[in-house]
Amino acid sequence: MKSKVRLSRFSIFVTTFLNCALYIICFFTLREKPIFFILLSIALLLLISGLLYGPISIKADSECITISSIMRKQRLMMRNVESVELFQPTMGAIRIFGSGGYMGYWGIFRESDIGRYVAYYGKASDCFLVRMKNGDKYVLGCENPRPMVNYISSQIK
Repeated sequence: MKSKVRLSRFSIFVTTFLNCALYIICFFTLREKPIFFILLSIALLLLISGLLYGPISIKADSECITISSIMRKQRLMMRNVESVELFQPTMGAIRIFGSGGYMGYWGIFRESDIGRYVAYYGKASDCFLVRMKNGDKYVLGCENPRPMVNYISSQIK
């Protein structure tokens, strides 16, 4: 089963605004080489990290759950999954390292009720929580979270 990640309006706005702002500022600083290269480096770092970690789809099969971004795939082995449930992250989640809207929500977060987790989603209302047997937690999001949760549940039993 495969489902696309749908970005929130806020995430689309943040991604568009940051990219446009950084490249416009780079253009206006072309004559000031040190500032230009610093800003260009920041813009490229943001873009590359977004391409590496920004989720575009979630796929589940009998072997694993695959989180796909444009430049990489991360697999969670189905045999290591303890449970899966629908989950909605709150605005009170603390971002330890990652993105709070740029090309989606991805990285390491902390929330008071579930603790530390790794997130890959585009819209908070489309999320589900995967608990691994080793204690790791992943908050994943896709267009069809309920069918995805049902499918993963059927695979781990």
